[in-house]
Amino acid sequence: MTMVRMLVYAIALFLPSCTMAFARWGPELQSSSTPRHSALGMATLPAGHQQSEECLKTADILSLESIRSTLIRQEETIIFALIERAQFRQNLIAYEKGGFAGLGTPVGVDAIDSDDELSFLEYMLLGTEALHCRSRRYTSPEEFPFFPERLLGGPMEALPKLQYPTDLLSSVGGASTLNFNRSLLKQYIETILPSIAKRGDDEQHGSTVLCDIAVLQALSRRVHYGKFVAESKYRSDPEGYQRLVEAGDAEGVMRLLTNQVVEEKVLRRARLKAATYGQDPLLAELPPIEGSDTTSIVAAAAASAVVAALEAIENDQVKPGKVDPKVIESVYRDIIIPLTKVIEVAYLFNRCGREPPPEYTP
Repeated sequence: MTMVRMLVYAIALFLPSCTMAFARWGPELQSSSTPRHSALGMATLPAGHQQSEECLKTADILSLESIRSTLIRQEETIIFALIERAQFRQNLIAYEKGGFAGLGTPVGVDAIDSDDELSFLEYMLLGTEALHCRSRRYTSPEEFPFFPERLLGGPMEALPKLQYPTDLLSSVGGASTLNFNRSLLKQYIETILPSIAKRGDDEQHGSTVLCDIAVLQALSRRVHYGKFVAESKYRSDPEGYQRLVEAGDAEGVMRLLTNQVVEEKVLRRARLKAATYGQDPLLAELPPIEGSDTTSIVAAAAASAVVAALEAIENDQVKPGKVDPKVIESVYRDIIIPLTKVIEVAYLFNRCGREPPPEYTP
């Protein structure tokens, strides 16, 4: 492989996303060219705080034109979270009901019946969601808890309220509030977890479930973003979707919203990113880095990692990385993309005033 090809891959893959896109439920920096004329999405600031050019509107973050770039950024969050989880064994006791007896009820959560024991993951996830609920996470239209029926109260009064745009998603038939997290949790434990973690128990149960929570929250946000995708597609062809929904043609809706070319790009990109992030830089094969120029250091490290990634993809004999790129690709192919599309179909049926078929319900 030539140095030119190596650097081209490095620049294309890394320079736009040198900063990891961590999950968030507050404003994210946008380009200064992003329009800010809308009065929607503004936080009600405490007295004495003035709106300035540095403040962002939630409408900028959730605008439909930003959906595709948002989904691409979420890939880093998901892949890094999966890599972090892969360092621990499966630790199946953490997912067994009553695996750790006497856990009790997390603070801020509705009381648990004595006959309804929690797994350690459920206990930690419930406690995390109770805290995040107080921090406004679930006031965002892109965030959904796994146990909404057990969360008590709402955001802390000390935090300013966020006024989200009301026209991003439709509320007809409960479309905007569809929550498929129960299905996601089941697929994570039964399918994703065994594919990324080695069998056995390493006693690192606390660290394990914290990594699980990071993965689950990232996956939840990704698949439920399908509602924004569905709304965007509906607005581009409302008559076509309305006609299919009124005919009860869920398969027709699925065909209309499917873009096979885009899906193939997503799979290829996920595999390449997993191979890249899962490999250590080949420092021995790079010339010494002179000076402290950040761009040069990033470019050199990126080039090295991309070479390792391409070798991992093209040569099965290369030493395996921290996670198998083919497994990450399969997670997208078999879990993320299908579940996202199920949510899109369910949203579109509700959006058009009809109940979706049973196979497209939470």
